[in-house]
Amino acid sequence: MKIGLVGSTNVGKSTLFNRLIRQFRAIVTDIPGTTRDIIQHETLIDDIGRVTFFDSPGLLDFTEEEVLIKKIIDESDLILFVIDDSVGITAKEQHIISYIIAKKKRNNTILVINKIDIKHKEKDDDLAINEYYHLGFDYIVGISAKKGKNLENLKDMITKKSLKTELIKEGEAELSGEGFDIKQEAGTHLAIIGKPNAGKSTLLNTLMKKTVSKVENTPGTTRDYISGRFTLERKKYVVYDTAGIRKKSDLHGIEKIAFDKTLEMLKYKRPIVVFLVDATEGISHRDMTLIQEINNLALPMIVCLNKIDLLTPKELKLLNLKSKAILEFAKYMLIFPISAKTQKGIKEIFKVVGQMKKEAEKRIDTWELNDIIGKEYINRPPRFPKNKICKIMYITQIDINAPTFVVFVNHKNRANFAFKRRLENSIRNHFGFIGTPIVIRFKERQDSRIAKREQERQEMKAANEENKE
Repeated sequence: MKIGLVGSTNVGKSTLFNRLIRQFRAIVTDIPGTTRDIIQHETLIDDIGRVTFFDSPGLLDFTEEEVLIKKIIDESDLILFVIDDSVGITAKEQHIISYIIAKKKRNNTILVINKIDIKHKEKDDDLAINEYYHLGFDYIVGISAKKGKNLENLKDMITKKSLKTELIKEGEAELSGEGFDIKQEAGTHLAIIGKPNAGKSTLLNTLMKKTVSKVENTPGTTRDYISGRFTLERKKYVVYDTAGIRKKSDLHGIEKIAFDKTLEMLKYKRPIVVFLVDATEGISHRDMTLIQEINNLALPMIVCLNKIDLLTPKELKLLNLKSKAILEFAKYMLIFPISAKTQKGIKEIFKVVGQMKKEAEKRIDTWELNDIIGKEYINRPPRFPKNKICKIMYITQIDINAPTFVVFVNHKNRANFAFKRRLENSIRNHFGFIGTPIVIRFKERQDSRIAKREQERQEMKAANEENKE
């Protein structure tokens, strides 16, 4: 079932959206135009089942905003038409009402009068909504989304309206869940990340085969991450288009909130990252900083050189060579030249995405790991300064997605960068982990023979002290 929230700019749709899904999903500020794309979130509601909520943007240019509002009205089974009681009915509301009537969806609409606490006292709730009955909607509810007032009445109305109008598909009502949140959708999760104007929204729209996110040449068009689903060769995918990320020092207000939300989404969902680079600019210093930040989260990542349709074959060849040299520190990362606009090279990405998911979730048996690494280090021991040898006692994999290995050594402080890099290369050479970062942690454990000699020495020392006494 699809429920769409529509209304004029800054009437409180995003606040209500967050209340209904019980998550801080849409960014909320007093600035008109904070939400600039359709945001959707799937939840479970008792007695209804699986529901997808859609939050419409509030744009300063109503001609652009109206296109997306109409799209939500067209595709929604139930419409929550939100009106700001402190402002009342404006020309924008009249346009929306006309379209709802034209599409014969008045009976599938709940009129939500928000911010009733501003003009009216607690006991005047009925008075607040009486003046809106002339609009011809049977279901009207007065709320304060900010304070959470009368939200239970709205939820009850959503349930009754859904059941009464038979909007629930057969068998769907059997699904029920606690609260308003589904933790993880089925399918492979992908996150499109990059600097502003790298072509992220274009790629999302190409994958979805429809306009889900607005595309402009203006950096910062997308302010919130947008999710969507698509199927390719009978495989399901969930994709997230994130806000363009600039330097941290340049992030303020809405952009800072959007950046923090993107990081939280990456930590929680742990998707495969499709990192977009503007091929006309190449991998910049800011791109490198972002790649390092994502690498610190140990997420599988593909680097896509986008907009190759604007390059000559010679320029593309040089860009590939330069990109490989720049990403030398993370050889496991795969580089794909693509054009999100013309779809060139996109199929090649999905040939490896499924394999990367398997690689990230792969677990190596401890005996096999120790056998292979042990033999390799015996045949070709690593070099250390005199009396600074770091010896591997034992190695085991303790986690997947990101594959994490704990290495027990005789001296933890001697496990330098070169030793760690060689160990990582050995694991990759024998076990793969294509496109996936590996986490290696060192713990100190003394050789049993050394420990035994130390124990004997301590016992002898204690015995000598007793004899002296």
